[in-house]
Amino acid sequence: MFACKKSGYILSATIAIVALCACNKTHDPSPVPATSVKKWDVVLNAKFENPAPAGRTETGTATLELFSDNKITFTIGVTGLAGGDNLTSSHIHWGDPLTNGPIVLNFNKTYTNNAITGEATISKGLADSLVAGNSYVNVHSSNFPGGLLRGQLNNPVDFAIDVPLSGANEVPAVTTTATGLALLRLTADKNLYSRVTVTNIEANDTATVAHIHPGAAGANGGVLQGLCASKDDFGIIKITLLDDAKVTALKTAALYVNAHSKLRAAGIVRGQIR
Repeated sequence: MFACKKSGYILSATIAIVALCACNKTHDPSPVPATSVKKWDVVLNAKFENPAPAGRTETGTATLELFSDNKITFTIGVTGLAGGDNLTSSHIHWGDPLTNGPIVLNFNKTYTNNAITGEATISKGLADSLVAGNSYVNVHSSNFPGGLLRGQLNNPVDFAIDVPLSGANEVPAVTTTATGLALLRLTADKNLYSRVTVTNIEANDTATVAHIHPGAAGANGGVLQGLCASKDDFGIIKITLLDDAKVTALKTAALYVNAHSKLRAAGIVRGQIR
């Protein structure tokens, strides 16, 4: 009889423990849902590429959202795609507005009706870098595998132009084998990213300085903004903070880029911004 009572005690205790465990399990806290860390509405444009693809005018948007669990969602759409071209891939790259940088995230989706949507899980380190760093979305196509249109995540481009430079545009015209290109990208924080290159210059001459000047085609004007202060500044990215008056002028006024040289101090190659 004592053995029966003992067994009953053990059974009751076991039932109580099981019930307690079940009770505790039902009161376990639910997982905390992921919250939004940052959302980007990225403006994409063919003229933001470096250099911009000649004659192309495609635009688009990329909506990205990063969550606290390091998941990133994306929706990308392109409008005005030229006939005979097809969108092939899209990525996030490192780089400021004038840098063509490495891929850090492949969206790995196939375009349907010139759009994709999806999500990916990334590392915490990459997530932190995307929030604070220089990066851009780049959309590639069969005709432009290096990139058809792009847009910065954190510091959007407000104004972009590629200015071909030629001696024929100088006033008066200059006969020279030299040609050039000025890439100008103005960002929302009023920083002007510029890179001026001069190639095929005569062997006995050297590019010295370059500026933005006020003036329509056929007219000469004073210096509005320096771009290259010495020969060593040609071919590299320069960043200059502009004041409001210069921002307005860059966006609206008749301006030109002029590159000067040792033998042609007044200008060797020039091109109009507008």
